[in-house]
Amino acid sequence: QSLAHGTFRACLSGVRGISSRVSAQGHRQLPVFCGVTHRTFTASLSGACASGGGLARKTLQCVGPLVSMRTDYSARSFDAAGVRGMATSKRTKRTWYGMRVSDDPTAPSVVRRKPTTPSLRHTAMLDKTYLWRGRPVKSLTFGLRKKAGKNNTGRTTVWHRGGGNKRKYRLIDFRRALMHSEGVRYCVVERIEYDPNRSAMIALLRHCKPDAPAEEKAKAALSYIVCPRGVNVGSEVQASRSEGLDILPGNAMPLRYIPTGTLIHNVELYPGHGGQLARSAGTSIQLLETNEGTGYALLRLQSKEQRYVPIDCMATIGKVSNPEHKNESWGKAGRSRWFGWRPSVRGSAMNPVDHPMGGGEGKSKGGHHPTTPWGRKTKGLRTVRKRGPLIRTPRFKAK
Repeated sequence: QSLAHGTFRACLSGVRGISSRVSAQGHRQLPVFCGVTHRTFTASLSGACASGGGLARKTLQCVGPLVSMRTDYSARSFDAAGVRGMATSKRTKRTWYGMRVSDDPTAPSVVRRKPTTPSLRHTAMLDKTYLWRGRPVKSLTFGLRKKAGKNNTGRTTVWHRGGGNKRKYRLIDFRRALMHSEGVRYCVVERIEYDPNRSAMIALLRHCKPDAPAEEKAKAALSYIVCPRGVNVGSEVQASRSEGLDILPGNAMPLRYIPTGTLIHNVELYPGHGGQLARSAGTSIQLLETNEGTGYALLRLQSKEQRYVPIDCMATIGKVSNPEHKNESWGKAGRSRWFGWRPSVRGSAMNPVDHPMGGGEGKSKGGHHPTTPWGRKTKGLRTVRKRGPLIRTPRFKAK
């Protein structure tokens, strides 16, 4: 051990929580800490063995039996080369669909639970560990009245809706800056919250600079925005209609100040009307070109459609948060009812009086094209709107 004392200290230097002062009797202290950080310790030994040559191998011969006293590694783990059979690093946790478990609140992972019940076997829900766990801001919320898919005359306009848990609507600031306003609007991200009314997360902003005094922060206004991916609690975000800003996630500015090729979201269709495009989870729009002569910018939407938008329209830099929303699975019919969705009945299972595809003996197909209850063809009929002058490439042709 005295021969390999220098290499022994080099191995211990990478162990967390261990003092750099290691005496010649370090082998007596080794069993105390190697049980706590044995993975890091063995990783340090393997690195020393790869670089130290014969001196490191002698160190392994001295330290190997002591490591096996407090860890699961056996003596045969330390072979002649000192590398084979040794743990190098902690295995990265991954979700059921192969992605790494995320600690980013703007991109939470979709995780599965142990299938102790039949429904849990098929359930995959968002990991909300890093989201705000309290209530929303009371002044920015109001209760939603249930309509069950019916309009003001009581007729059903949206099928399969009704019931569900109570919700409070969060007032979202889609404009980010008032029309004809001058200067820059500075904000700080207070927290990131779950919103039951949309698939994306929302961020609570406090309208002040990060280095503002405590008294000014306490009096500053609050607002919710659609949370961009990549912002953190305490990050500064800016908005302006009169000048360009840094190209950072969460900053909002007119399209005329954004470089070509940038990914944006929450884009206005008309200046001052608030963002209407790319507001759902994980979506984004790419800015293809801006033309000062015509006053329009060309965008490629999520559906691959290309359309023109006035260059004075506001847009937010970056993608929308919660990109793993597409991998969620509710797992059971009861959770659909919690979200306000009622069961849907196939037309072929109805009577002829209720649906054009109903009736017949047994499981009949009807012999005609699938239709709606009012006789309009479905399942293949193109219902896309007519091509307007601002649409350069329709979505059904772009694909």
